[in-house]
Amino acid sequence: MSSIGHIIKSERLNQSMKQTTLAKGICSTSYLSKIENNLTVPSDEVITFLLKKLNIEIDQVSSEKENKIIALLSELYKIGVLKRDKKFIRESLQKYTNNNQYFLQLNNYYSYHLYLFRLLLILDDREDSLQSTYNLIIKIRDGMDEKQQFIINLNLGLYSYLDGNYQEALSRLEMSLKFVNNGKNEEWEIADFYNVLSLTYFKCNEFFNAINFASKSLIYYKDNLLFERAIDNYIVIGIAHKKMRKYEEAEKNYNLAMKLAKDYKLINYEEVIYQNLGSLYAIQGCHEKAIEFYKLSLKIKEEDYNAEGYLLTILSIVKEYSKQSDHEQVLKWCKKGLDKIVGGKNSNKENSSYYFHLQIYINYHNFNDQLEIVLKEAISYFEKEQDERHVQKYSILLADYFFKHNKFKAASLYYQKSNQILFKQKFINRWEDL
Repeated sequence: MSSIGHIIKSERLNQSMKQTTLAKGICSTSYLSKIENNLTVPSDEVITFLLKKLNIEIDQVSSEKENKIIALLSELYKIGVLKRDKKFIRESLQKYTNNNQYFLQLNNYYSYHLYLFRLLLILDDREDSLQSTYNLIIKIRDGMDEKQQFIINLNLGLYSYLDGNYQEALSRLEMSLKFVNNGKNEEWEIADFYNVLSLTYFKCNEFFNAINFASKSLIYYKDNLLFERAIDNYIVIGIAHKKMRKYEEAEKNYNLAMKLAKDYKLINYEEVIYQNLGSLYAIQGCHEKAIEFYKLSLKIKEEDYNAEGYLLTILSIVKEYSKQSDHEQVLKWCKKGLDKIVGGKNSNKENSSYYFHLQIYINYHNFNDQLEIVLKEAISYFEKEQDERHVQKYSILLADYFFKHNKFKAASLYYQKSNQILFKQKFINRWEDL
């Protein structure tokens, strides 16, 4: 079956052309609608006129050549998913995206856009090409076979996950779950799917399921010497155990991840694992041990020029000194962090967030009247960024501040803001459901 109808429709929409405009002088609008939805096979003459009006040319390549191109793209898809080397993916994709690719075999047309979409998701550049590919696959999904249904729901789930819509992501991924054992999926595809599913279950606070699917994914990655992916799974399992307050299990998995990172000199993972070990001890109230691991992570980040990771660890250290009311150390480490931020609150998105975090701790430990102003500005900023976690956190702090200063009405407003986010996190609408 030919994909010509889908090609005509996507090109028409890309040019913001109405069906009536394209059909005029060639065929009826209703007939064009049937062509675009693959409900009829138009004559070569009608196709020629429609393509000419859209100002596009489609080379009639052989089915064999089409299949060869898709096979090469499929291999790139596999390497991209397993290795996640963004530079390699970006360079390799140029041959497929610099010129319009038209696949007349419907199955190839579907596969091309599904593979392309996943690779663009790995790059996560959020450029027009990603959004246009998303819009297209949403429109063409109905005719796909089971293997393609598996991939499309995985891709759409990942798209929602990257947008922070975790429940929507989980709904999509669970649609793929029924196709996982259809006999057409390769082991690596199933391992990748379980990996994405585990991350999504974690974000939805379903920690048992997160551990279960990460463990399944881990088996394939270890057996096939994909150590970076194996480390990813160990870390997810460790964090899930930490959330369940199974601290020994969490540390065990972090240490297994660290062994792989050290054995294979994956230094970028060492800094991540030290950070997680610091967080593990922090939640247990072991401040000095937490700071020790954070400093190990920071040392690697300084050597590796990891600016964003550096600020994360600085803030983590600040939090531990803050818990101990060590004002001098809090102010010292806040200054160290602010020295790394060029442009203050008007710098890039990530740095702006850290600017507000550090300013809050500075003013909190300086005991000055600027804390209220800084908190209000920070809450407004995090609301615009849709960062509900920090809106909630700093709303509680501001409400407490107002309460201590006998500003009870103002305090109640910020307590209410915090509670609204709590309800949303627990997926409830009424207090009775708590």
